[in-house]
Amino acid sequence: MGARADQPADRLIGRWQFPSKGSSVDIYQQGGLYFARVAKVDQAGERNFGLVKDSILIRNLRYDGEVWSGGRLIHPKTGMSLSAEVEMPRPDAITVTIYKGIKLLHRKFIMTRQAKQ
Repeated sequence: MGARADQPADRLIGRWQFPSKGSSVDIYQQGGLYFARVAKVDQAGERNFGLVKDSILIRNLRYDGEVWSGGRLIHPKTGMSLSAEVEMPRPDAITVTIYKGIKLLHRKFIMTRQAKQ
């Protein structure tokens, strides 16, 4: 077939909008790991979460064949380091789960793929 083994993992690459649609991240792959860099910040994202354009929000996600996990999110406002996991229920949406310690206590949010402009 000639398909590369990492192709399914690369579905994550692209620009993703936060639920408010005002701020977004660019997800890219480097050295087999996935990172999310803040691409656009609206006032709410800056005020509520401390987002800063071009800062790395999530680092070191690994694809295990189903989910991207093992990543770390450094909360821009508090500096707290949280575990991060990403699932892709459909090609235009990802579910990001962040948690500290045990996964039982977590926060989930859905990001949508931004169309190429």
